[in-house]
Amino acid sequence: MKTFLTLETGATQLDVGFEQSKNILSDSSDALTIKLNTLTELEKLQAVLGWLVVGNYPLARSGLDCLINKPAFGWACGSYVAWTGDDYILSELAEPIAFWKNELTRNSSFSSIYRQMGFGALAGAYHGRRDTGSAQDFERSLISKDETYAHDELNRHQIDRFLTIPPLPNTPEHLATILGLNSTLNADQLYLVWERLNTIHSDGNKESLNTSQTGEVSDHLILASLITSCFLLGIMGTLPDAPSGRVTLEPNIPNNLNYFGVRNLRLGLDAVDLLYEKEGGQHCFVIEQSRGRVPLNLILRPNISGTEINRIYIDGEIAELEWWADSKISRVFTQVQLYLDQKRTVTVVPI
Repeated sequence: MKTFLTLETGATQLDVGFEQSKNILSDSSDALTIKLNTLTELEKLQAVLGWLVVGNYPLARSGLDCLINKPAFGWACGSYVAWTGDDYILSELAEPIAFWKNELTRNSSFSSIYRQMGFGALAGAYHGRRDTGSAQDFERSLISKDETYAHDELNRHQIDRFLTIPPLPNTPEHLATILGLNSTLNADQLYLVWERLNTIHSDGNKESLNTSQTGEVSDHLILASLITSCFLLGIMGTLPDAPSGRVTLEPNIPNNLNYFGVRNLRLGLDAVDLLYEKEGGQHCFVIEQSRGRVPLNLILRPNISGTEINRIYIDGEIAELEWWADSKISRVFTQVQLYLDQKRTVTVVPI
């Protein structure tokens, strides 16, 4: 399978690491399919997420099928529907979904992250299908989510320890943290994690990879998944809802990232580009739908450095929008909703 997803940040090592990781995940060879049987449950989940974000939906479906009757199944299933738009599998896999829900509800020994991410992802999938009753049933089972952001400062040495002990995620909580899917790491810390993952990749340090009975191919597959997913899910904050024709982008902009461009991010049958640039105290986001017949509904919810927002411009015109701040970490937030019927530009000017 070929994919034209690209990332440019201006940092050669990071760009090359992302490109090589994308190519590993885009490979639909029989070797990777066979390797699925040798992966642990958590590794299968990581692979599924990686295949989804680069648009390799056939292998993502193979990985999903391997997770049936496993605690990670709900997270993988809901994510598969969100990215591919294939909500028919909610009927096709109705029995495994019901079994998973019953097991995760009654058995408190399973990871709370598997419950939180699984119930949330499946609630979103049923909402996308416009099955409100089923969606609300999953929402009632959700654990209350902590919406606060990290206030502890982790330096590079601590980030290195976080990534090397253990070397790759061995718990769903650790995975959610590395992917920026919980509130453990702030934007700068998450960017340090992504840099460190790329360093591990470029160094080719086999001692820093988890080689326990999975082999070199699966090690590279999992690291590739972490590199692509950490950026697209964590830093770029991609929350697709392909069945509804909607995508939410919640970019967590670190202080030392002045530019990035993601092109041809596949969302079901559609694709979008996002260009970000910081210059002269202004944060500019340019979003364009590069594929698809019907304009997507975009929700842009950036998280940038500052204490207040002075002005917001939409397509060059000043806009009166609400914003909010977290004074403990000097970050400001706003939300814009637009249809991608043309190239859209959102500029945020914080104080």
